[in-house]
Formats: sequence, C-alpha cells, structure tokens
Amino acid sequence: QLSSCQKLSINPKADEFENPPCYIPQPGDELPSKDLLKPMGPIGPWATGKVDWSPMAGLTGTRPVVDRYSITRFSPNEWRAKNKETLQKTNDIFDKALKNQYSSKTAFMRISAMVEKTQAETTKNLKQRGQLVGKWKTTLETAIKNMADEISTLEEERIRLKKSLVILGVPESIAKECIEKRAGRPDTELVRDTPEEELINELALIAEIRQQLKKTLEDFEQQQVENRTARQRLEYDWSDKKEAYEIDTTNVGLNNFSKTIMFRPGAIRQPPEQASEQYWEHFSKETLEECEKCRQKSMKLRQTLNSILMNAARDIRNQADVVERAFIARINCTQENLQRFENELRDCLQKLADTETRIVQLHRAVRSFDAAMKVAQTRMDNRSFRPNVENCRDFAQQDLIDEVATIQSGVTSMLSELDAAENIKTGLMQTRSILEREIMLKRRTLWLDRDRCMLLRSYYPSASALSGFASM
Repeated sequence: QLSSCQKLSINPKADEFENPPCYIPQPGDELPSKDLLKPMGPIGPWATGKVDWSPMAGLTGTRPVVDRYSITRFSPNEWRAKNKETLQKTNDIFDKALKNQYSSKTAFMRISAMVEKTQAETTKNLKQRGQLVGKWKTTLETAIKNMADEISTLEEERIRLKKSLVILGVPESIAKECIEKRAGRPDTELVRDTPEEELINELALIAEIRQQLKKTLEDFEQQQVENRTARQRLEYDWSDKKEAYEIDTTNVGLNNFSKTIMFRPGAIRQPPEQASEQYWEHFSKETLEECEKCRQKSMKLRQTLNSILMNAARDIRNQADVVERAFIARINCTQENLQRFENELRDCLQKLADTETRIVQLHRAVRSFDAAMKVAQTRMDNRSFRPNVENCRDFAQQDLIDEVATIQSGVTSMLSELDAAENIKTGLMQTRSILEREIMLKRRTLWLDRDRCMLLRSYYPSASALSGFASM
C-alpha cells in the first residue's frame, strides 16, 4: 500500500486546501511534534537531541547534537514550509512574468502608435518648416537679385559721375586758357572787362561744381560699400537657409526603412548658442528690412545724382552762353572801335596831307609879299635921298609907311598861320601815331578774342557730355 504522501504526490489535481500534497505543509504542522517534547537522549549513533523550532533555530549553537553518521538540520515541517515558500515565489514570479508580458505588449503597441503619431507630426512640422524656409529663401533670392541690379546700376552711375568729372576739366581748361591768352593783351587793352569777369565767374562755378561732384562721388563709393555689405549679408542668410532647407528636405524623406539612419550620439544635445524661432524670424525680417532700406537709400542717391548732373550741366552751359555773349559783345565793340579808329586815321592822314599842302601854300604866300615889300622899301629908300626940305613926311611918305606896315602885318599874320599849320601838322602826326598804335592794339585784342578765345570755346562740351551720358 502507498502512504498518504505518495497518494497525494500522484494526484496532481488534489485540493491544496483539503488534501494538500506531501511536499507542502500538512494539517497539524503548525502544532509542536511529540518528539520535540522528549528530553535529549544520550550521545550515540542514533542521538536525536532536543530540537527547539524557534525563530533562532538557524543560528549557531541552537542546532541539535549530531553523531558520526548523519546530521539533522531541519525538520519535515520546515522542509514542507520551504517548499511552499519556493512554490509561492515561483507563482509570484510567474504572475509578474505574465503581467510584464501583457504590460510590455500593451506598452509596445501604445508606444508604437505614439511614436508613429509623433513621427508623422514631426514629418509634417518638418515639411511646414521646410516650406517656410524655402519661402524665405525665395524671398532672399529676389532681394539678392534686386540688390545686385541696384549695385550694377549704381556702378554705372558712378562711372558716369567719374566721366562727368573728367569732362568737367575741358571747360575748366578752356576758361583758364582764355584768361591766360587775354592776359597777353597789350598796354591799355589789358582791362577787366565783362568777358574777363564772366570767365572768372565760370571758373568759380566749375570749381564749385567739381567740389560738389567729388563729394557726391565719395557718397556713391560709400553707398556702394554699404550695398555690397548688404548683399553679402543677404547671401550669407540665403546660404544658411539653403543649407537648412536641404537638411529639412532630407529629413522629410527619412523613414524607419531608410538606409542612412543610424544612432547619432549626442544628437539630442541642444547647443547653448541655438536661437529661438522668434529670434530667427526677427533676424530674417531685420535682414530684409535693413537691406531694403539700403537699396532705397541707393535709389534715392541715384535720383539725386541725376538732378545734380542736370543742374550742373545747365548752370555750366548757361554760364558758357553768358561768356560767349560777353565775348561777342566785346568783339563787336572792339571791331566798331577799330573801324572808328581806322576812319579817324584815314581822316587824320587826309588832314595831314591837306595841312602839308597848306603849309607849302603859306610859304608861297609869304614869299609872294616879298616883292610888294621890296617895292615899298625901295620907294622909301629912294625918297630918303630927296634934298633938304623936299625930304618931308608927306602923304605919299605916310602911305608908304602904312603900306610897309600893312605888308609887315600881313606877313606876320601869314607867318602865324604858318606856325599854326606846322603845329597842326605835328599834332596830326602824333595823332596818326596814336591811332596807328591803338589800331594795332585793337587788332591784337580782336585776334585774341575772336581768333583764339572763340576758337577754343567752339570745343566747349555739350550738356549731355557734361552730364556724363556721352563722350565729347
């Protein structure tokens, strides 16, 4: 027959509460055993000793006495209790394993759904971000093109301004050479007349315009530096956004099956210098606004240049017209004066010839009175030989005396006229010399003004050339 323990062990479906297996605590194990109440027997091969199944049973010094054949450390009750404890721990760990299996499966499904949702949202956000960055990149491309066009246009205007400065030297040289030529006017012709004053005014106007154009050229060069700096700033921002756009575009195309994905240590580290989205937007807007302000300033400066060059060309041409009118008036006046002096010289020569003829006639007239004087003097001399009282002062004698006095008075008058004619001849000769010299001076002045200065001024640049639009 089988013992009760064997019967329990072969019945796996036995009720653990009513009919527990033999390897787990049995009913009554909680009660003290009768062997434990007996005193310890003598030491021998079958010594049992007294066992106290207390909580201190496992400590040294409380174990039963052992003999040379065996040792008894635990009782059957303790063995069954230990088995129960082991089974309970096994059941507990099995329960935990089942719970962990369920929770891990649930967590995996939940986390997988959450990761897929998060990845989809991240992909959507990356796509939106890429579109936003792409929009900013396109805006920057437009701004860069506009700024490049403005730089090119401003450079053309700067070259035009430099050309205008070069051409401005032509009227300046003409005015200086005219003043230098007119400084060679002889003697009394070296006067500060209207053309001289207008030439000085022209030089002063050209110097003032040159100073203004140089200042404008400095402003253009400074503005060109600012334009290039603004374009460089736009290009740097565009380059960063292009790279960011390409990175975000690449990230949008990544998925769980991509071949380029891998673990990146430190990828989640946030750099301390990383900017916020608000600052990024503020920086982008500020860059565009500052560059647009720079472009508007450049356009305004170009418009200012147009007005400056047009006003300068107009003022120079107006002053050139004033100078030419002054030259024409002066030339006409000099020609009129020259014509008058030539007419006067002609009259002077004619009068000089008449005076010389008159002097010859006066000499002849004076000599013509010699015969009458000789007759009267001869008569008086002959009558002076009358004898005694016959030599009286009679009427005939008195008439002879009066005749001689009359002749003498006439000759004296004629000699006075002859002296006057000689003086007039001398005066006419001096006048002729003066007129001839003045005519020579006037012709020299007329040659300088008409044949030299006006010829130089015929090469005066036009208004379009002064504005820098065309060459001379």
